[in-house]
Amino acid sequence: MPVTELNHYLLVAKNLQKTKKFYQDVLGLKIARERPAFGFPGYWLKAGPNICVHLASQAPNRIRDQFLLKKHPRGTKGSGSVDHIAFLAEKPEEVRKRIQKHGVEMHYRSFPDAKLFQIFLRDPDDVTIELNFLGEVIDPASWAGKGSASAVTLEGGRARKRN
Repeated sequence: MPVTELNHYLLVAKNLQKTKKFYQDVLGLKIARERPAFGFPGYWLKAGPNICVHLASQAPNRIRDQFLLKKHPRGTKGSGSVDHIAFLAEKPEEVRKRIQKHGVEMHYRSFPDAKLFQIFLRDPDDVTIELNFLGEVIDPASWAGKGSASAVTLEGGRARKRN
């Protein structure tokens, strides 16, 4: 049986409520009410009808550690072996405003030849989030001073950095 799609990923959060708030407020994900009582605190979040992010607390929990097969000591941070998590997104201007409203630093780049625009940011646990806007051609210069840290445009295979 071949793999057909990504079902979800689990983040073990230093501060469960802060991480949940980031995914809800900054990325616009919604709480899925149907999470079973697994014996440890956590949330399921969805984009549209599909659950895609699971959150669990980094606080010690015997049941969680039995099933997740990994200890998550306090002080663990970043993506570890995972470089980033990518989402498809729509309405880049609306997303930019939401990110800016919450004071989250972002980087973005444009691939006009491929009609692809991307935004990169980090969640409260230092996991890199990539937002892909398919079919979008945006001039990064038009976003200058609007909550960005840096921008790159790739045209004809050549990168031009803009600040």
